[in-house]
Parts: sequence; C-alpha cells; structure tokens
Amino acid sequence: MNSNTQVQIEKDSSFTDWSRELWFALMFVCIGWTVWPLMIYFLGRALDIDYFVSLTLRVWAEDKVYGPLTDGGFRSLSRLLLLFFPWLFFFFLRLTLNLARKKSLLS
Repeated sequence: MNSNTQVQIEKDSSFTDWSRELWFALMFVCIGWTVWPLMIYFLGRALDIDYFVSLTLRVWAEDKVYGPLTDGGFRSLSRLLLLFFPWLFFFFLRLTLNLARKKSLLS
C-alpha cells in the first residue's frame, strides 16, 4: 500500500493544472494593474511620505505609473516590473514552496 501511495505522489507532482495556473496569473496580473498602484499611492499618503502627499492621484496614475509604459527604455521596464510585481512575487513564492515540498518528499 505504501508503494502505491508513493507512485501516486510522483504521478501527481508531474501534472500541471494549466487552468488553475492561468486563473492565478489572471487574478494577480489584474491586481497588479489595478489595485497595486492604488495601494502604493494611498499607503504613501497614509504614512505622510512627502512625495505622495504633494502628488495627486491623477498625476501618479498618468505620469508616474501608466504614462511611462509608452516611452520605452529603463523607465518603461521599471513600471512593468512594478505592475507585474504581485504576479512575480506570487510565482516566486509558489516555486519556492514547490521546490521545498519536492525536496522534503525526496528525503
């Protein structure tokens, strides 16, 4: 019975549920492009950071977050990194947990 369980675990670990992966990606990309910049802005204002206190939400959104996407170059890449950060962080966290789980199964 133990050998059947071990075979089942190895079989399931190689299976990737792509529908679940796509839903997670969609959810965290949507959060990154909508909620994440607002969280940064309002948290900066709540903590009384001078940069955000003197900045309006419209200027933050149009000139600092979404505007540089059309410019190209480093500023555009840094904004894409900012907007995709929730998905990248979640992906890295899941990858780390998956590798740790596989390592503990092998031990």
